[in-house]
Amino acid sequence: MTVHLSAIVLSLMLGAIAFPQDQEGLKKTSHSPVSTSPAPVTRLESSVSFDRIGRLFNSVLHLSIPANGKIQSPNSPVTRSEVIEEFARYYRLAEPTFKLTPKTVEFDVNRIKVDQPSVKKDLMMLIKRGCVASYGMLSTGTVKTVSVGDFGDAIGMFIARIAEMTHTSSTKWTPYLHGN
Repeated sequence: MTVHLSAIVLSLMLGAIAFPQDQEGLKKTSHSPVSTSPAPVTRLESSVSFDRIGRLFNSVLHLSIPANGKIQSPNSPVTRSEVIEEFARYYRLAEPTFKLTPKTVEFDVNRIKVDQPSVKKDLMMLIKRGCVASYGMLSTGTVKTVSVGDFGDAIGMFIARIAEMTHTSSTKWTPYLHGN
C-alpha cells in the first residue's frame, strides 16, 4: 500500500507542476522569422564589422587594432579574398596573446578555391588553426562575393576560435581537459 500511495502522491505532484504550464497562465510568444538578404556584403558593411571586432580585441585582449584605412568603393561587394586577408591580419595581431595551441585541422588542399598565392597561404594557415571552416564558403566556395549569412558564420567561427586560443585553459572549466 505504501508503494502505491507514494506513486500516487508523486504523480499528483508532477501533474500539479506540469499541468498549469499548458494552461492560459503562460504567455506564448511568437518570434518573426529572421531573414537575411541574398545580396552580398558590401565593403562598408564588412569594414564596420571588422571595426567592431577590433574594438572587441581592444577591450578584451587589450590590443590596439589599427583601422584598415579609407574604404574604396564602399557600396561594392566585399570579396572572399578581402575577408580572408582581414582575418589573417586580425589573427596575426592577436597571436601574441595566445595561450593555447589547438590541434591542427586536417583538410584537403586541392579543394581550396582561392587564386592568389598570398591569400591561399593565409587561408591555409587560418584553416589549420581552426579559424576558418575547411569546407566552408571562404575556403571552397566558387562565388567571389560573400553573402550576409556566410559572412556572419565566418566571423562567428573566427571569434570563437580566437576566444578559445586566448584564454587560459583549466581542467575545471574546459571539458576536453577533464580526465576520464
